[in-house]
Amino acid sequence: MSKDAHQFEHNHKGEPVKRTVKMVVAAVAAATVGLASIGAVGTGAGAQGSVRGVTDSEIKVGGLMVASIYGDAQKAAVARFDLAAKNKEIPGGRKIVSVGTADDKQTADIDLQEGRRLVDQERVFAVVPVITPTLQAADYFNQQKVPTVGWGIASGYCAATNKYVFGFSGCLVPDPVVYAGNTWGELVSQQLKAQGKGDAKGKTAAVVTEDSTSGKSGSEVISATAEAVGMKVVYAKSALPAPPATVTDYSPYVQDIMTSNGGQPPDVVFLTLTAQNVIGLGRGLAQAGFKGIQTNAVGYAPQLTQLASGWSAFTQFATPESTAPEMKNIVSAMNAAGITQIGQPALAGWYAADFFVKVLKKAGKNLTPESFQKAAAKYTYEVPDIVGPTVYPQAFKASTPCGQLATSNGTSWTVTAPFACYDLLTKKGSKYVEVPYPSGVK
Repeated sequence: MSKDAHQFEHNHKGEPVKRTVKMVVAAVAAATVGLASIGAVGTGAGAQGSVRGVTDSEIKVGGLMVASIYGDAQKAAVARFDLAAKNKEIPGGRKIVSVGTADDKQTADIDLQEGRRLVDQERVFAVVPVITPTLQAADYFNQQKVPTVGWGIASGYCAATNKYVFGFSGCLVPDPVVYAGNTWGELVSQQLKAQGKGDAKGKTAAVVTEDSTSGKSGSEVISATAEAVGMKVVYAKSALPAPPATVTDYSPYVQDIMTSNGGQPPDVVFLTLTAQNVIGLGRGLAQAGFKGIQTNAVGYAPQLTQLASGWSAFTQFATPESTAPEMKNIVSAMNAAGITQIGQPALAGWYAADFFVKVLKKAGKNLTPESFQKAAAKYTYEVPDIVGPTVYPQAFKASTPCGQLATSNGTSWTVTAPFACYDLLTKKGSKYVEVPYPSGVK
């Protein structure tokens, strides 16, 4: 591992990317035919009153998400906006006012329709938070110069032309994958050490994904992260059908995995799957007596604590179990907002809102879409030991290679590999090599 992997060229402490757990999210095709003909919305940089959604006293925003899955993200974002008002963080004494959440129902056409409504009818300055794998509105937001901040689980965060769309942890689903985080393998290695089993060198691994384009790409990348820390990948299959297809019997896949290491189970199983298949296959492995590390990228949630017994969930950011000093303040603010079970949706909403607030501070009192974009495009977002550093402009091409592992014992979650940051991987010829973040992103 390079020295830069731990210092990020600015003395940031590193230890393990999340190689891109994002691989489990299918990218949705972006531009809708005819967008270029849509009438422009006034976003000029003239008198402050001419800037859409901005007055001398407030900044109007709206959220866009799959409400049935990520509803707590909006509550968490508003809690962060309220904290900014309380602490007078916004230049000019402005307050951030949310018009509420637009629900895209995880449907591309609705996403574009709702995104346009927020801009054309609600007249928002920005769309925050955005938590959806279906960001069809990304091109429209970019065309209309609408600052957009969210969790980069959609291809719109990675489009070369979309310079107004920012992920608090960067671009998670680039197509093609040029840079992948080496974090997941490193975190597993740290957990093995903590368990007294040595590091990952010489351990065996199985990588399971779904039979889709993103699944096959994910299989290649996750296998590379495992091999980069010294594991031998004995099983790498895009075996399960991708949703909306459903699996009713996981036993054939369980049997295949449990005998993949010369008739024995592997030491580690990476489940790079959507939630329904993580639950089904994860439960099947547990019932079959799998004793190694079973790790996935979507399984952390307070509501899943009992079901997830034995799982090690990868998250791209620290969770409430973290001992990082700022986490206590974040949890207190969310609890005060009525969020008592803090999962990834709420955390993503908070971090997106926090990114937005901090860029507003950098953009200054004379706020315009252009001034926000200029500030964000060269901004490094970080809450020490919790999230980031996410370095722009490199984050337009890659996600920050940071994260943690938390493991459920059936009654509670415990951090089993603390939040840390590592190298990226990029392919040269037929092999993956490590490059430092952010300097290695070209």
